[in-house]
Amino acid sequence: MAPLTRHASALATGGPSATASAPTSQTEREGSWDFASSESRSDAEEYDESLMFDDDNSVLNADSSVLTTVQPSLLDPDQYEDAIYPLKAAADRVGREVEKFAEQLDRLNPRNHKGGSVDRYNSALELVDEYRSLAGAAVDRLRSKHAPRRQKQVHNRWRQRIESFKGDGAADVPEDSLELHDGGDESGHGRSSSTSTAPTTVDDLKHWEQEEQTWSLFRQLIELQCPKPGPDGNKEKDARLSAVGEINRFTSEDKIWDRFLIEDDLAKERQIVLTWLKNNAESSGKDIDILVEQLEGGADRGKGLWAHGWLHTKEAIKAQKRLRSWPQALIPTSPGLSASLLNSDKTEGLVTQLDPDAVTRQSQVLEKPDQYFERATWLACWEMLRRGRPWSEVREWCKDRVEGWRAVSLRGAIAAWDESVDGVEEEGRRKDAGDDGLLKSQINGNRSRALWRKMCYALAVSGGIDDYERAVYGVLSGELASVEKVCHTWDDFVFAHYNSLLLGQFEAYLQSRYPDRLPVARKFGIFDSAQLHGEPETVGRRIVDGLRLNRLTQGDAQQPMKTLQGVLIGKTFASYVFQQGLVIARDSNLDGRSKIIPAMPDDIDEASGTAYFPEDEYDGIRVLVHMLLTFQDLEVDLGFQTGHGNAEIASENIIVSYIDFLRLSGKLLMIPLYASRLSPERQILTLGRVLLDETASSRRKELMKLMYGLGIDVPQVMNMQLMFLLDDLEYAGLRQTEIEIGILQEMRRSQKPGRQIKRDFIGQEIIDVDSRLIRSFEWFLLMDGHWEMTFKAGELLYRRFLSLGHLAAAKELLGRVPSSLISKAKTGAILGKSLDVSTYTDESEGEEELTQATPRATRSGRSQAEQQARRKAEAERARMKTRTLAKQARTFVQLEELTKALVAMEYWKATTDQLPPQSDPTRARSWRNQLRKATDDVTSAVEPLLHGWLVDVPERDAAYMEALRNAYIPDVVIAYNSVLHYVGHALSRESLLQCMELSTVVAAKDSDILECFIKKGRLPELVTAFAISSKAILKANETRANKGGTRKRAGMGESLTVWNVKP
Repeated sequence: MAPLTRHASALATGGPSATASAPTSQTEREGSWDFASSESRSDAEEYDESLMFDDDNSVLNADSSVLTTVQPSLLDPDQYEDAIYPLKAAADRVGREVEKFAEQLDRLNPRNHKGGSVDRYNSALELVDEYRSLAGAAVDRLRSKHAPRRQKQVHNRWRQRIESFKGDGAADVPEDSLELHDGGDESGHGRSSSTSTAPTTVDDLKHWEQEEQTWSLFRQLIELQCPKPGPDGNKEKDARLSAVGEINRFTSEDKIWDRFLIEDDLAKERQIVLTWLKNNAESSGKDIDILVEQLEGGADRGKGLWAHGWLHTKEAIKAQKRLRSWPQALIPTSPGLSASLLNSDKTEGLVTQLDPDAVTRQSQVLEKPDQYFERATWLACWEMLRRGRPWSEVREWCKDRVEGWRAVSLRGAIAAWDESVDGVEEEGRRKDAGDDGLLKSQINGNRSRALWRKMCYALAVSGGIDDYERAVYGVLSGELASVEKVCHTWDDFVFAHYNSLLLGQFEAYLQSRYPDRLPVARKFGIFDSAQLHGEPETVGRRIVDGLRLNRLTQGDAQQPMKTLQGVLIGKTFASYVFQQGLVIARDSNLDGRSKIIPAMPDDIDEASGTAYFPEDEYDGIRVLVHMLLTFQDLEVDLGFQTGHGNAEIASENIIVSYIDFLRLSGKLLMIPLYASRLSPERQILTLGRVLLDETASSRRKELMKLMYGLGIDVPQVMNMQLMFLLDDLEYAGLRQTEIEIGILQEMRRSQKPGRQIKRDFIGQEIIDVDSRLIRSFEWFLLMDGHWEMTFKAGELLYRRFLSLGHLAAAKELLGRVPSSLISKAKTGAILGKSLDVSTYTDESEGEEELTQATPRATRSGRSQAEQQARRKAEAERARMKTRTLAKQARTFVQLEELTKALVAMEYWKATTDQLPPQSDPTRARSWRNQLRKATDDVTSAVEPLLHGWLVDVPERDAAYMEALRNAYIPDVVIAYNSVLHYVGHALSRESLLQCMELSTVVAAKDSDILECFIKKGRLPELVTAFAISSKAILKANETRANKGGTRKRAGMGESLTVWNVKP
């Protein structure tokens, strides 16, 4: 994804730290994204903690009745594996198209333009052009691969249709009943991308053709319905009208048509839809020449005999003339002719003459093969008109088959053009008018097309011998019923309606604006399309709605992509998007509450029969998402803007659904681009969930840069990420008062205290949820500053692990994200130097600052006293700030100290288990050194826990911390006593004095430890442990006295002699 990473790399170097160990100050982040930079806030700045660790977890807009309270949930490890299982399959399906769409959105993002609304408008249209080109490229690739199979399907469909209209029910055959599928289904699971490694099918080609067509329609309609902002749009329209010129009675109707389309936007819209439908039929239909070959075969005549007209009827007439020796033309009233000149079935009389009007004039029939020929000929004409072929091509086709009369009847579609009045013709107009051998100075074309259209209307209503003939004249006149009779597909019916509407609208335009152009035509009727269809502004929606109920088009109308095309035509995009968002919300919450898509009111309009994209129809969702973003860029108010309640939530559900698909597909680097188009609250909610899957450090940094560059509130995203993992996870550990841990075990040997440290009580097993929690917390290291938020998040992790007894996870957190690493990574940006606050003391800080405060000579001439005073003031401010940082990190550091003590004890226990045999003095000596080191580590780790550990905490956390103290302090003290007791026997009896020191600390007046034993009811156990240690001291002293050993004193002058018992 070059463009995405290119924009990210273009950001200023003040982005998130490249490494945790060498942080850099975060400066302005400006790059080609052109978003407002999200500067790092120092911890001295205020920020809204209600979005961080609020009690009710309120995150989203309080005005929203749906998302007021977020209750994130998380799957358990087994379910989580099931959730990410389709990742590879999804990635195989999407191919490169998903990446290319994101690349183009990134490259041409209208929000990157600083030139104004016009530049953004042009960029948005260019972006849609790129989407259409991408879909077109996919179509080209798939056509080259599946052309033979596709042609075979089209051939079979036409063969069935041709066979069907040899009978009477020709046109009334649903198109989907003739459709042959090539495996797969209409869902995203059954199709593959044109560039994916998964095998593709003809159904994939059909899907991409529909997508290309949809983008083409969307591009043309938005340019019309969303005009260019500012005065430029009106100027362009005025310029086009000026180019057409004034209209007079001699002006070509073509120029009136051009002016009509320029002046009337509704007419232009209908003309766009018509042209679009014609192009679709041309691009996806059967080649006309191949169709003609099939029709020739069906007419029971060999190749090349198409030009012989009604061949079978002609032979029957000739036979009658030979039989009767009749030199002139036969007439129907000839004696005995009605009984002898019959069709092959001997059921109906044949025509006696072969002129085009013979069938209607004589009320006789043709031979069945000739009836088929007639129908097939008009079918070919219909297909050419339906595909928008030029009139000249239709006429030439008729002429080539010696059907010149048809060419003459269609010639009226060409408007007259007089260069002396209308100016020089546009290139191609004379070619379309045909070359009838007239001189160039002569006027060629129809002077009164209005009259000609009414004649076509009369033929469509009551003339002709076949449905397709009447349909051809219906297309030329705007009559609807005759055209509908030959329609098979959704596109055909929309074409019939819009053709009728447009021509009817033009007739009304002529009558109102240029009545002198219709002096004769007024005497004849014309189809009143406007009266039939009703209200012009809603006619498109009503046509589309009606096609859902039509038996012939229900199959097409139930395809979501076709539905989307109908939505664009019917101008119901806003309501469709709202309903689609409701469908996604319903489907996402069927099997439990979704973490990123909230449940919404069940207001889905099921009765309308509208087809929506299912949540796994990823290609359709992709199209809809990019259309939504285009409307955002064009600043079109569809009711989805921030603050519009459920409408906004529903529309964002579609974008979030697509983001979740990118997550499943492993396309995480694309996610910030789409998430940036959500409301700020939804950004935090969505990114906090979907980024959990990323574990690679390099990609995390890249994602962090992208989010900063797009103006996303990264700290709140990180906070939400932890919220998802901590809340609704059976996480009673933070709220329960009884915490069960298993550090100690009962021992049988009487020389040791009653309970000893368990072997491997921490263990190595870390559940998947805890691993992801730690991975999530590592994201905080990539943010400059945000000191308090980071340590608060880490504190919550320790509280969870320690409360639930997940000691292996706590140990892992200690190893991967210790407080020293956090401090050194973040103090550089906050204090200007790296400092480990876990080891901070006022004395060490003071010595350092006094050293820095040594006065130096300056050019300013200030006295050394002034310099020293200024430097002392700066040192005091730095000292106060460092104290503040240390205070904010205190709880995290204290929980880390407990973890260190537990880790040290587990290691100490492992060391004691490696006791070598007495026969190996070398190993014994090495073991004693290891034990001594392990004991010193335990002593150093336990020492901070004995004086005010977790006592000075915020009031809201007091209950949680008291539960932790009551759970761990008794075990740690007893375990530490057992360590000293063991070492007193294994290394030096003087260590037993520390047991007594420990009892003194516990029993001290200002001690906070004894209360933990009392509340847990473990004071007798403590007394027993100390009593056993006292006995050990007495016994050790007695042994020493009997042996006459020397009397060593401890560091503070303590000596075992104080325990000598005199008789």
